[in-house]
Amino acid sequence: MSVAYPIDLHTHSLRSDGALAPAELIRRAAEHGVRVQALADHDTLAGIAEAQAEGERAGVRVIPATELNTESEWGDVHVLAYFVDPADAALEERLRWLRDNRGRRIELMVEKLNALGYTVSLERVREIAQGGSLGRPHLAQALFEAGHVPTYDAAFDTLISKDAPAYVSRVGLTPLEAVRLAREHGGAPSLAHPATVDGLEELLPRLAEAGLAGIECYYGSHTPELTSRCLRLAARHRLVPTGGSDYHGRGEHGADLGGVFVPPETVDALERRAVR
Repeated sequence: MSVAYPIDLHTHSLRSDGALAPAELIRRAAEHGVRVQALADHDTLAGIAEAQAEGERAGVRVIPATELNTESEWGDVHVLAYFVDPADAALEERLRWLRDNRGRRIELMVEKLNALGYTVSLERVREIAQGGSLGRPHLAQALFEAGHVPTYDAAFDTLISKDAPAYVSRVGLTPLEAVRLAREHGGAPSLAHPATVDGLEELLPRLAEAGLAGIECYYGSHTPELTSRCLRLAARHRLVPTGGSDYHGRGEHGADLGGVFVPPETVDALERRAVR
């Protein structure tokens, strides 16, 4: 097994839309040579305790984080909230509201798929999620299992991506609200995979003014030109250049654990930007 980079600040477990239990995710990362890892499940911190316990055994520092999806005219804007407290009851209440909306969204998408003739069971989608926060990846897996699409990734391409027949818009935070939520609860917010943002150079100053701390410059699908552009934007807006694999363990999305270079000074720089 090839040795990966030692820092990975963007990974997911089955507590949201990843394929592995938190402990298994950390064990696999450790086997790859990762020594600092952020578990950033969507709208939940439920896997952090398990991940940190395994991290202590495996020699991996686990940073508590969550990835906040947003809904706006700016495209797919996701905010990674680093160094938030899993025991923060007020934050958990807000995250539960987001998860409830995510669940209702998937229910509506299942209804649309069934109406379109793509029979899929909501119960099966929930089984795939294994108690985690429901998301489109679980629905994609159910569609693939039912034979409606040739591959897991094809479900997104043809049925459940934005503007596809069964897509349902999110009900949730705006990008500015996501940044402020992270700041209000002691976190260091960072913009994830900026290539999915429409109008990045127009939105970024607003996010920085609201308290954005970082931007994910190093990402598996970035070209060298895009990485350079993001680094210039980070310098212009005094943001920490971050990076991560966005590992899910299913489909073609994201890189392998530790598969993306992250500068060694990133973790300390982000932690200094967290609200205390």
